[in-house]
Amino acid sequence: MIRLQHLRFGFLSPSFIVYVTLGSSVLFFITLCIYRRFFHPLAKFPGPVAASLTEIWKWRSILSGRHPFDLQELHEKYVSREGTPDKNQFPGDVMRVAPDELSFASVQAFRDIYGHKTTGKERFLKSDAYDNEEPRVSSVRDPTVHASQRKALSHAFSARALRDQEDVVHEYVDLLIKQLANFGAGGLKPINVTDAYNWLTFDAIGDLSFGEPFGALESGSNQWVKLVLDSVITQGLESRFKKWPWLKLFIRLLLGSRKMQEWKKNSAEYTTLSREKARKRMEMGDSLKRQDFFGHLIKKGEVGQEYLVGNAQLLLAAGSETTATSLVGTTWYLLKNQDCLRKLTDEIRGTFTMMDEITGDSTARCQYLHGVIEEGLRLFPPVASGLPRVSPGALVDGQYVPAGYVVACETYSLARDPRYWVNPGSFLPERWVGQGFGDDKRAFQPFSNGPHACLGSNLAYLELRITFAKIIFAYDLELVSQDIEDWNRACSSLGLWRKPALLVKFHPRKFA
Repeated sequence: MIRLQHLRFGFLSPSFIVYVTLGSSVLFFITLCIYRRFFHPLAKFPGPVAASLTEIWKWRSILSGRHPFDLQELHEKYVSREGTPDKNQFPGDVMRVAPDELSFASVQAFRDIYGHKTTGKERFLKSDAYDNEEPRVSSVRDPTVHASQRKALSHAFSARALRDQEDVVHEYVDLLIKQLANFGAGGLKPINVTDAYNWLTFDAIGDLSFGEPFGALESGSNQWVKLVLDSVITQGLESRFKKWPWLKLFIRLLLGSRKMQEWKKNSAEYTTLSREKARKRMEMGDSLKRQDFFGHLIKKGEVGQEYLVGNAQLLLAAGSETTATSLVGTTWYLLKNQDCLRKLTDEIRGTFTMMDEITGDSTARCQYLHGVIEEGLRLFPPVASGLPRVSPGALVDGQYVPAGYVVACETYSLARDPRYWVNPGSFLPERWVGQGFGDDKRAFQPFSNGPHACLGSNLAYLELRITFAKIIFAYDLELVSQDIEDWNRACSSLGLWRKPALLVKFHPRKFA
């Protein structure tokens, strides 16, 4: 029998083990890259080479804040165009943006991915990108559970509820009108409307959701905004870290530890403040004269506190920052297109003789106002990136996507595609008035579609109509931030838009 103690393993030195480990790792990585590039089920789809090999390309694009722009430019490069060699091979507008993920940009793809389930077809369920520590209706992947929770909340956004909510919207829009004069010294000082619109929407959603405002319009405070923005990106990253631990190191190298710590700190503070808001609202019980959004959530006693906190965060982010984004983006486009501003001013001041005449119903009849709002939403959608879904093994715009792979359709790219829009980069409210220009408006999806469409879209339209109508009725606007040549490119997208200051002077209207 060979005695093992007499065998010599001197060649197994620490340095040898390190070399073998490194060599094996490199060999494994090279093999993995070869597989992903040439033999992977998604290998046939076009896209950046780097994106087909690792997730790094996608995350670098996301963290740069340029992801919607990168995808738009790439779709223009890889998308099928008449007469191109790829036309027959890839009739659908699709490219590979990660080893296991495809990005689409076509009307049919949007319908296939997000539309209502049809007979004989399985649904495209939400990907694990929606996972959150605090459960909420937006993160539920099970269609039956989601439908039940959505139904409980949908009463808060019914036509009847909207009529009750209109008084609250008027209250805070009127306060905004007053504060524009106060903070702007009657038109002498410019106001940063990026902040001012956030004051409005946070106070309105605070009252509509929890029965009390944040006091932002009174104080001019914007403390919640950065917390919301940092929370959105942090919560999205935390779910990814569980799947790809290396991503945390990559982000630290790309952005630095200080930025990550700042995001995490603000996210934790946002959770704490949301928890406090939820607690205070639960203590109020049924004492409110008006049923708020949160009241619909706490009707059932079996709902857990973490679920309430998660939905408190959802209501605040979805009901404030997105509407403020639409307000400021549309304001920039109006001020950069003075003919459009004059037409809107003529319509508002020709329709209403006093502020009290401005209501949800009366503004709904203002066709040019409608066109301005729709065009602002088209060019600067509140959420620019596609919403990730998992393929059940189905056709998307004629292309078969195997089960388990992630797909998304890019709303930003769709809204600027010349196949669907006449002069897609121009701000033309007239395209929404009457017959318009013959655009294919199926490519307009700012609030998504299907069973996961935004519940609050009608409330958002109400806020947008009343706010613009009252501001245009009361003030003549002057753009001070003349240095911003392209509003969209001046912004960055990290889940939600991060917007620069937009300085505007509000000159009180002179009545004849």
